[in-house]
Amino acid sequence: MAFVGNRLKDFAAARPGDTALKCGAATWTWRCLVDAIGSVEDLVRHATSRGGRVALLLDDPAALLICFLACARTARIAMVLDPGWPDGQRTRVLSAVRPELLIDTRSYSLVRQQAVLENAVSALNEPDPVENDPFYCGFTSGSTGTPKGYLRNHGSWLWSFELSKREFGISDRDRIVLAGQLTHSLHLYGAVCGLACGHEVVLTPRFDPRSLLADLSGGGAAAVLYATPTQLHFLAEAAERLGPVEPVHQVLASGAKWQDRDRERLAEVFPEAHLFEFYGASETSFITISGSAENAPPGSVGRPPAGIDIVIGDPGAPVPSGEAGAIWVKSNLLFSGYLCGNDPQTRWQDGWLTFGDEGYLDGNGFLFLTGRSNRMIVTSGLNVYPEEIEAVLLSHPDVAAAIVIGLEDPVRGQRLEAAVQMGVPTKRAEDVLLRYCRTRLAAGKLPRRILIFENLPLTAGGKPDIQRVTRELSTRRGVE
Repeated sequence: MAFVGNRLKDFAAARPGDTALKCGAATWTWRCLVDAIGSVEDLVRHATSRGGRVALLLDDPAALLICFLACARTARIAMVLDPGWPDGQRTRVLSAVRPELLIDTRSYSLVRQQAVLENAVSALNEPDPVENDPFYCGFTSGSTGTPKGYLRNHGSWLWSFELSKREFGISDRDRIVLAGQLTHSLHLYGAVCGLACGHEVVLTPRFDPRSLLADLSGGGAAAVLYATPTQLHFLAEAAERLGPVEPVHQVLASGAKWQDRDRERLAEVFPEAHLFEFYGASETSFITISGSAENAPPGSVGRPPAGIDIVIGDPGAPVPSGEAGAIWVKSNLLFSGYLCGNDPQTRWQDGWLTFGDEGYLDGNGFLFLTGRSNRMIVTSGLNVYPEEIEAVLLSHPDVAAAIVIGLEDPVRGQRLEAAVQMGVPTKRAEDVLLRYCRTRLAAGKLPRRILIFENLPLTAGGKPDIQRVTRELSTRRGVE
């Protein structure tokens, strides 16, 4: 029976001394990698029940990947927590998901030390995972401030692996290079897909354009790069000073709309690469793909690949081409539900899923995004609910009202900015509020700017007028 990671021992038997994983200066052969995964498998089998929840709170991306695959191979659910979360948020999530086991940096180190001492891995007699078994819980922003925990089963990712191989033309000899931390689902998927399919995987402990370019240039084999458009922007800037990087054969981008000028710059930096942009959501995996050879219309996020169906408006009565409405998706890649939290924008209907995005299809089946039925902002590939940041600002005793919006940004896709009305006069209010937010929000959710208003504009119904504030912030940015 196929499951995520079921072929790892086959690769170790066939190529025991070949490199499987690199992270900074550390390297694992296939045999060493399988042994490291086996040590964690032994731990989770003895400490948890089949189907049990294992929380992973690890700064080291290689340790996270090893533990993730151990959970997948033992029919446990790997819940990937972000070490950058504030303490209060981490506590809320752990309380909501109730893990049987928490593996952090200290406990992982103890597991590795014990494995070296024993030099053996035992195994309980348990059945292998099946495709319907859940194995991964990722987290994405929730409107209440507590992240939503979305659940994936083996089958949904196995289908995604097949789609990746078919659509992106990745060779068996290619290396997979990840531009960022594995707490971002794009990079985690790329790393797991790479190892599960027998590729060498290269992780970066932190995003550093120069080091990443060195990884892409070295290693001999051609490289496939997974990155967000924001990372690619900075990578192109660094590469323009160092010259073209020819060993890159594919660049796979997701997490925000890829700006046309950045795509053009990157084509010069990686002259041999096929550039792919794919659009999707945590709940859907792939929805559309746009390749460099496809000549997608400007502004489009591509067309759905084989096996993925899209309708606009309502599955029972779709709207005509060119008319905007809710995006509904049907495929074998969809998520299984939320382990914690919920989203009223996420709804099922006869096997179709909608999740809050709106758009339209042109006559050739290309998808164009027109907005979101909720207020979610995508900044640097991160999904952010402005209500979460507003709640933090409003919790400050001197703040009377707050609005957070996303302004168009050529690097980040959208830029977080806040408009605040103070209830009590406060010296250097912007600095005070930024410091306040830093202790309560992850770095990616901090407003890039906080503007203080004497009176925030209101709608006729007495609510903050988001459209007027957006125009005001855009105007102020334009004259500063």
